[in-house]
Amino acid sequence: MPAPLAFISYRRADSSAASRWLATSIARTFGPESVFIDTEAIRMSDDWPRRIEDALEAATLVIPVIGPHWLEIADEYHRRRIDDAGDWVHTEIAHAIARKKRILPVLLSRTPMPRATALPPPLASLSRVQAFELRDERWEADLDGLLAELETFGFTRATLGKIRYPTPMVSLTELTAAELQEGLGQLSGWKALLSQSNYSGQAQRAELAKTYEFASFDDAIRFMSDAVPKINEMQHHPRWENVWRSVSVYLSTWDIGHKPSRLDLELAAYLDDLRSKFPAPRRRG
Repeated sequence: MPAPLAFISYRRADSSAASRWLATSIARTFGPESVFIDTEAIRMSDDWPRRIEDALEAATLVIPVIGPHWLEIADEYHRRRIDDAGDWVHTEIAHAIARKKRILPVLLSRTPMPRATALPPPLASLSRVQAFELRDERWEADLDGLLAELETFGFTRATLGKIRYPTPMVSLTELTAAELQEGLGQLSGWKALLSQSNYSGQAQRAELAKTYEFASFDDAIRFMSDAVPKINEMQHHPRWENVWRSVSVYLSTWDIGHKPSRLDLELAAYLDDLRSKFPAPRRRG
């Protein structure tokens, strides 16, 4: 009999932070091989679609994580992504239903379970599945209950001791215009801009942007490498580009639909401080 494997299905612009925390909690409780989640590293790999398909086929439990915007997120043509048979979330849930896999929807922030009439026909039966709530104000207690539920599905704890998990930041909100202006006023060289997004389900994303210049290519690469521990600690990943001695950084918060949040201001300030530890670029002429 195969070992239990939980496959977490989620939308980045709806529940990225909570889904990552849930995956981490399951891995720490039942072992790293007990859960699969589509991460940034997998998406950057050439074979990530195949890896997702293989994990979905091997899964004994599929956990759709449903936040407040799960149903309404649209593509660049303003069509609901959940209605698209080629959409990954649609595909993952349809696969689980067709293969009669066990499904455990997780509802975030008191999001109601979608009605059958709100779902495309291949997913309509999802509305009849008993869901589990993870509430912001009761995250730890609800998480304990969810992990206990997984034990009834055959998952075995890797440790008998109680593991305390920090509450994820699932209640992030977009900065107001005044907050954004004040935050940018405390930073040097950062600007707010809108950029096109052809893959995230958003027609545009609002970002904070800055380009750093370095004395050498090696310094530019080391700057990016040195930033990784803090980025992983925050669980907040930038979009960035390296061209020779420059690093262009774009900050936006996936979880609230690619808009600036306090996490972006915090990471921008950290990157500015980190840059100050490197030599200034050499002036020409």
